[in-house]
Amino acid sequence: MADQEPRKQADAPGSELGETARQMRAAEPYISAVWKLVGGAV
Repeated sequence: MADQEPRKQADAPGSELGETARQMRAAEPYISAVWKLVGGAV
C-alpha cells in the first residue's frame, strides 16, 4: 500500500484538470492583460 499515490483533494480547484489545463488557467490573467494591451494599441 505504500506504492499508491497520495489522493488529490476532490474539493481542490482544478483537481479534475490535466497539467496543461492547470497551467493555462494559471496564465489566464497574464493572457488577458496582453490582449487588453494589444486591443488598446489597435
